[in-house]
Amino acid sequence: MAKAKHTIRIISGSHGSRRLPVLDIEGLRPTGDRVRETLFNWLHMSIAGVNVLDVCAGSGALGFESASRGAKQVVMVEKNPRIASQLNKTAEELQFSNCQTVNQSAEYFLEQTTSNYHIIFIDPPFALGLIQGLTNKALAHVNINGFIYREAPIAEDLIKLPENWQLYRNKTLGQVKIELWKRLF
Repeated sequence: MAKAKHTIRIISGSHGSRRLPVLDIEGLRPTGDRVRETLFNWLHMSIAGVNVLDVCAGSGALGFESASRGAKQVVMVEKNPRIASQLNKTAEELQFSNCQTVNQSAEYFLEQTTSNYHIIFIDPPFALGLIQGLTNKALAHVNINGFIYREAPIAEDLIKLPENWQLYRNKTLGQVKIELWKRLF
């Protein structure tokens, strides 16, 4: 059974500075503190009271950060059953009643859901090449004035979103590039 290799920190909000376990599972790559701090500085006025979807939750860093900062509901989709179980355990320990973990593939979830979200995080394992397909599936599930966040290795070319989307912010941090897109209409 996988054990916690290390921990990550919730940066701010009701659970700021709390440490979360990260299982030692190949391909699990938590979004680092510096990247999360940049992202949530971009989103700081847009988190409280909204519905958030993290389609490749992994360590739960983005979902738990959103919950700590006052998101109304956070849905974390995770394919690996051991990781999904850890996400449920962590949400329970932190008493995040606004967090729900769904144990299925991100692709299947996005194909089946009828829900819309204000923020969708797309940060899949880099080696799997899922970001383009997940982006295309996620477009239909973002509210007007909502956001899609994408995280990818700097060498990967990301598709531009349709004309009803505006690149709100982007940055390169180390070997990672991040983009935040806003839906206009």
